[in-house]
Amino acid sequence: MDQKFIDLLLSLCSEESNLDLPSPSLVQYYKDYANRVIWIDGEVNGDLFSTVSQIVQWNREDRRVPVSDRKPIKILFNSPGGDLDTAETLVSIIKLSKTPIYGFALGMVASAASLVYLSCHRRFMLPNGYFIFHRGSCSNIGGNYNEIQAAMDDYRIQIEKMEKFYIENTTFPEEIIKEKIKTDWYIRSDEALKYKVATDLIEDIEVLL
Repeated sequence: MDQKFIDLLLSLCSEESNLDLPSPSLVQYYKDYANRVIWIDGEVNGDLFSTVSQIVQWNREDRRVPVSDRKPIKILFNSPGGDLDTAETLVSIIKLSKTPIYGFALGMVASAASLVYLSCHRRFMLPNGYFIFHRGSCSNIGGNYNEIQAAMDDYRIQIEKMEKFYIENTTFPEEIIKEKIKTDWYIRSDEALKYKVATDLIEDIEVLL
């Protein structure tokens, strides 16, 4: 091989920019995007608003495709919960989506994350997946009397909405829900499937693909 050509190759290889490879997480993101897969595998917070734009975009792409022929969007859950306002936004956009959205409980689906999961059009879970329903916390409320009173009134409204949501999206009796969510309520697969928290048990990996 010509020495000048070898020197040129060595020179190019010595430049840091030519050694850079795409971040594995970025590569995985684009693979998931192509397959319409979204991960909620951490706290529910403002970072998830990108999920809203993804769901809107896929519905835009599907506008002229019959609903029955649309490729489903898959949301994979393993989350301790988080911000209720963010969860409510995600719930609203999932409910509005005409493109089917499937939820998959891979591990813990707790608190605010359970609301997002329950809004999915079809709900799957692994045998060891589980859910935690509860009223949440008001520990961050502070200020003067009027500010605390206003915050408590809003918190009570949120709790009432949450109770109604659990009643409407599962088949648990209303009195059980109101009693159980006073504290952390752990729901494992047998109970989750019986009371339609989840609609299907994942027994074949093809369901996830």
